[in-house]
Amino acid sequence: MAGAGLQGSGVDYQALFQALPGLYLILQPDLTIVAVTDAYLSATMTRREEILGRNIFHVFPDNPDTPDATGVSNLRASLLRALHDKVPDAMAVQKYDVRRPAQEGGAFEERYWSPVNSPVLDSNGNVTLLIHRVEDVTDYMRSKSLEREKALQAQALLEKTERMESEIFRRAQALQDANKALRESEARLQQLNDTLEERVAERTRQLEDEIEERERTETALRDAQKLEAVGRLAGGVAHDFNNLLTIVLGSVDLVRDHVPPPGVRLVEAIEHAAIQGTRLTRQLLTFTRRQALRPEIIDLASRSEGMTEFLARSLGGNIRIVVTFPKDLWLVECDLGELELALINLCVNARDAMPSGGLVRIDGRNVTLRGGEYPGAAFSGDFVALSVADNGTGIEPDVLAHVFEPFFTTKVVGKGSGLGLSQVHGFAQQAGGLATIESEVDRGTTVTLLLPRSYAASAPKTGEDRQSLSRGIGLVLLVEDNDGVAETAMRMLDLIGYRSHWVQDAGTALALLLGGQRFDLVFSDIVMPGSMTGLDLARRIRRYFPAQPVLLATGYSDAAAEVSAEGFSILAKPYRANALADAIRTSLNIANRTRRNSA
Repeated sequence: MAGAGLQGSGVDYQALFQALPGLYLILQPDLTIVAVTDAYLSATMTRREEILGRNIFHVFPDNPDTPDATGVSNLRASLLRALHDKVPDAMAVQKYDVRRPAQEGGAFEERYWSPVNSPVLDSNGNVTLLIHRVEDVTDYMRSKSLEREKALQAQALLEKTERMESEIFRRAQALQDANKALRESEARLQQLNDTLEERVAERTRQLEDEIEERERTETALRDAQKLEAVGRLAGGVAHDFNNLLTIVLGSVDLVRDHVPPPGVRLVEAIEHAAIQGTRLTRQLLTFTRRQALRPEIIDLASRSEGMTEFLARSLGGNIRIVVTFPKDLWLVECDLGELELALINLCVNARDAMPSGGLVRIDGRNVTLRGGEYPGAAFSGDFVALSVADNGTGIEPDVLAHVFEPFFTTKVVGKGSGLGLSQVHGFAQQAGGLATIESEVDRGTTVTLLLPRSYAASAPKTGEDRQSLSRGIGLVLLVEDNDGVAETAMRMLDLIGYRSHWVQDAGTALALLLGGQRFDLVFSDIVMPGSMTGLDLARRIRRYFPAQPVLLATGYSDAAAEVSAEGFSILAKPYRANALADAIRTSLNIANRTRRNSA
């Protein structure tokens, strides 16, 4: 029986079959094993005399330690389909546990096989034999868990391999039939291959699209995480740094009129350094969108001449600036100080890119976006586009992708903070717009700010004379946990005519008010120790003493927006004596109007 159906004239087909490199079994219709290849015996760790003449499921049962195993039941179903349908039946990858020889312990070893069961028909179309071919994919399945990201591609390639091997086997089997059957098999194989190639190509395109989308999402996530991390750092640094700058700038205002002439230049140097520190803090907070902005309606067309002079003074004599704003340029609403700072940063970068001098062009134009003009930003509506262009050295493409990142700079140590372009980027976003950059090596760079159009009828008049330091009278309750800031603030209050009473936390301040003490104004920092912030204090004062004027100080845009939304007066840190005087006067005027309206 072991050689039944395999003998042929002049050729020992049985020996030839046994030497095949693949894993093959030949079964009778009752599933008795009649022939096996040496490779199959090696893979299953069995011997030919042990399995010939026995039912396949008696030789290779399910692992009794795995009651939910389905390998045997799936194989039985496939063999029965092949017997019934009289066509080859290719199975998906199956898990088989192969028993090791008794002398090696007899334990089961996990394997993964991909079987194909093909019937052999006689001239009457009856099944005489079943060819059971197995492809051992154990190594593939074990490595599959390490390549999850490529699972779909690997599965597609595996399926293609299985189909191709199945067709190759069918062609080998067809050699026992006529040449006509062989040609038909080849035609079917070609048709399947054509269809498979189309499906692989389509799936490959889908995978490429998915990979690109995932990369865009991951990039956006990394940028957001980076921005959040820098924001947390900036928030902590800015609070402490703004306190220091408040002390320095406040002290400058206090001593300016008391310093003899030889010391005036030293005071001015201190003031200049503190202002530079304020600018750096604003740049960092602007990028992280935590800078407290003061938006106003701006008519850029009316400011072109003044802007040219202002920027020319900042750049030096070997740089020529041309500002071109058409008369019908739309109004914009943004923080003028931040806009000027952004333009200075762009012009300074342009100057540094032209060490031998050159031309900086600042152009303004009206643009209407429909959406989709800028990748990654679905902006639509009316905008004013401000472009700053130079004819300098340009920027390498690999550097261009990082220029808006905070602290990124290509300048030598000490020549750049890495915050200039990040301030520009952050300002544009806070203003509701966008910053873009284009550059070509040895040709120059153009940075464009897109600022939303304002539909206000007109902008406020410019050029008004600066008012002298306003003075007042009254008692101010100062709530400040920083000793240095508190001392400076009290001296500034005294300078502008107010008496002050200082407490170090919001709880003490509220206790004084609840105890019956009265103050003309409560002036509190927002960030306070303990469980009650300055904003919490202001809310409780409003609840218990609705007519009590309150002024809050902060350096964060998030806090400023919340304070303004609730109707409280806000003073941005670092502040100086004139700003403090104006803020107090405004707070008192608002309180007086409220009392008159409610009377």
